[in-house]
Amino acid sequence: MKKEARKEQLVWSPESQRVYTLRTIERASAKNRPTLRAFSEWLEARGLAQATITILLGSVKTFVEAVATRRRSCAGALRALSADGVEGFWIRYGRGHGMAARRHMRTGIRSFLKFAASHGWVGGDLADAVPSLVGCRLSGLPHAISDEQLATLLRSPWVRGECIRRDRAVVYLLATYGVRRQQVSALQLADVDWHEKTIDFIAHKGGKAVRHILTQAVADSLADYLRNERPISDSYYVFLRQTPPYLRLSPLAISSMVRARMEYCGLPPRGPHAFRHAFATRLLRAGQPVKAISDLLGHRSLDAVAIYAKVDRDRLLESAVEWPEVAS
Repeated sequence: MKKEARKEQLVWSPESQRVYTLRTIERASAKNRPTLRAFSEWLEARGLAQATITILLGSVKTFVEAVATRRRSCAGALRALSADGVEGFWIRYGRGHGMAARRHMRTGIRSFLKFAASHGWVGGDLADAVPSLVGCRLSGLPHAISDEQLATLLRSPWVRGECIRRDRAVVYLLATYGVRRQQVSALQLADVDWHEKTIDFIAHKGGKAVRHILTQAVADSLADYLRNERPISDSYYVFLRQTPPYLRLSPLAISSMVRARMEYCGLPPRGPHAFRHAFATRLLRAGQPVKAISDLLGHRSLDAVAIYAKVDRDRLLESAVEWPEVAS
């Protein structure tokens, strides 16, 4: 009975993000947990969202576990920490992690060292020892899945998992509309207008809410799930867990499902955002203006979709000029 109650308590919901924060702390060494718990409370007192706190704690846990390796207390290890120690950890961490992970780690360490300075464990200037990240805006390329990979993903048989109809409907939504996993997770029954054949997605990350045409393929997959697989529930969310208490499907669960689906289809495992990149790239190659693509993606600024121009090679070639020849 206690095991079932604990399992229910850890089921994801927008209100249970604090549980994930606590689980991050519990995975740390016993001697480091009090410090991480105090850091979490320090961040919360400054008004940070629980989701942000969880991300920062994940990075800081890695940092603390690396620097507090001896039998001294976490505070004692921090008192012995030098600028060279901070830089050394940063160099080792950067060798095996990408820009996004390094960005989170940099923010986390700086915040944590400011927290430690407020307790007198480190000097007030130690946070400045965390190296800055140098990067050029739009220096990378969006990692979209190709049209061939998308066709393989949609056409391959669905024979794994207990929620085939639900997972298929989720993939169709991601592939058809390029929405974020959080928007799919937050989709409500009232957002689907079967009579007008439209579907609405909430705004996310400071963007705009978007309305799309309900395509026949999406409508069929949704209807199949709602009629034949969705649990009987009073919840107004479309996608639910298959086990009681039938809470809405979490964004993390969507990511896990997408990666598992790609692996099953023999494709490199990617996250749901790859569908968003593919959606934008597909529209750009079809000749859609950047403003229209921005609106369909729910962005408020055209700058957010500027990177997709780099994958339209035909347009880039049209704008290229010949290299000037030097007169001999």
